[in-house]
Amino acid sequence: MKSKFLLIIVISSLLCSSCVSVKFLEPVDNHVVNPVEIESVQWNVTELSFASSKTYTSNFDDVDMDVIFTHSTGLEMRVPSFWENDSIWKVRFAPTLTGAWTYKTVCTDPQNTGLNNITGNLTCIPYTGNLDVYKHGFVKTTPSNRYFTYNDDTPFFYLGDTHWNFPANTFTNFSKIIDKRVGQGFTVIQTQPLGAKYNLSNGITHDDSLGFADLDRRFKYIADNGLVHSNSQLFWVGELSKNREKYTDAYLEKLCRYWVARYSAYPVMWTTAQECDNDFYAEWGDIYHFDVATNPWKLVADYINKYDPYKHPQTAHMEYVSYTNASNSSFKILKGHSWFAVQWAPSKIGPLDFNVPKDFWNNGQGKPAPNFEGLYDHLWTLEFGARMQGWTAYLNGMYGCGYGAADVWLYNSTYDMDQPTFRDNITISVSEKHMKWQESMELPSAYQMGYMHEFFNSIEWWSLIPRFDDTNWFSSNGSWYSLASKGNDLYVVYFYNNIDLNTGTLKNLANTQYSLQWFSPITGKYSATTTVTITNGLYIIGNKPDKMDWVLLMRIK
Repeated sequence: MKSKFLLIIVISSLLCSSCVSVKFLEPVDNHVVNPVEIESVQWNVTELSFASSKTYTSNFDDVDMDVIFTHSTGLEMRVPSFWENDSIWKVRFAPTLTGAWTYKTVCTDPQNTGLNNITGNLTCIPYTGNLDVYKHGFVKTTPSNRYFTYNDDTPFFYLGDTHWNFPANTFTNFSKIIDKRVGQGFTVIQTQPLGAKYNLSNGITHDDSLGFADLDRRFKYIADNGLVHSNSQLFWVGELSKNREKYTDAYLEKLCRYWVARYSAYPVMWTTAQECDNDFYAEWGDIYHFDVATNPWKLVADYINKYDPYKHPQTAHMEYVSYTNASNSSFKILKGHSWFAVQWAPSKIGPLDFNVPKDFWNNGQGKPAPNFEGLYDHLWTLEFGARMQGWTAYLNGMYGCGYGAADVWLYNSTYDMDQPTFRDNITISVSEKHMKWQESMELPSAYQMGYMHEFFNSIEWWSLIPRFDDTNWFSSNGSWYSLASKGNDLYVVYFYNNIDLNTGTLKNLANTQYSLQWFSPITGKYSATTTVTITNGLYIIGNKPDKMDWVLLMRIK
């Protein structure tokens, strides 16, 4: 190793991984330390620390350092570093391949012997734990593939819980919520850095780095529990449009590079601001809004993609579907854009507007389009509405959904809390809205999201094709429904009309025997299996078991 620095290696055991921390301390004479063989775990963070040999007026502004990791196969990954504090720069790297790696630092100040031209070796061993995101590798998108997969192409079931201001609660409370969501079957945590303990309007200072360290603990805890972190970058959407003169293009690029350096080595997806696709409701006309042409968040998305060595899935949080859908998305043309973060609150008291999911299916370039944000339980809907949104998404080709509950989606929120809500024949009182997170994380709807997850995992959900309102596949007799099928081998129909027992007639069935079960999305239980024989390609379903929402599962025996 070409270095004048004393090398200290600390190996610590984490919940999901082994993390190696290599720290370079102050120079010791001119002694050159021999290369150290670092052992790392595939898809897990290895953190290297380097001590600058020079002092700068602004450590954040005056110097950048990358570390180039090269695998024995020739694969090369250029990973940005970040200034941590004092004279320390760090790089976080998650090796994507097992085997031998080398690394070399490249600094914009070639005279800085602590940051430039430092070399070393790294050996990556396989992950042997039981967390899927490390067993199968980071989540990715594939062109023309409408669902997410892990790196090894295993399908990934997107079930997200929303924590917009996740730095605001205490870390102890935050970790309790994460633990609970893991047990309930969630796979994704959706966040905005609202309430983060830093101020980026005047550069990154030592105090800001402490705020980022607090954020680091939360990113790490999410990752250590095997969840994918669907995170937005930097700050609230209006901060950028309101203070554009402070966030020059060059400074914005530096901030995005810094974010990637700190967080890209975790299992993440990049979301971009709130409702910034396509113009943050520009027609509202106040100081926080922008138009499509001048949208500064497009730059954020471009910069994140530029520096991300893993090319994690990237999107932009969309406006409500009456404003923005796949057809008029202003982000889908960007190089890094690979999925849609849809905001859709389907009606719970009538037939679906199938034009919404059809638009993403037909005009979404074959990208995943989970219903990222619907109505939150105990804010704008209750138990029935929250679970209905999940089933509606998966059976209409959106292959993912975001969930939210009182005081978890936004800790200590005052937003829309002073008046009751009347929507879809559902009333949410002011007292219900003020439910605290300790109670809301136990809401039945959160467990029901897990039942939905278990149901879909029992079938090849990624093979389901939505049939929307195509009467060649189903005729309703007044029911409200969503239907998807795997050819004519398997049919899944969700009936959410909670005022009657109506269903309809399935079509295009094979003339053979099918097994039939009813599944309760409320209890997660199946009815006894019955056998039906099809002779004319049709099956008249008859009544639901009761007036609640139910799922019908039919498959060829």
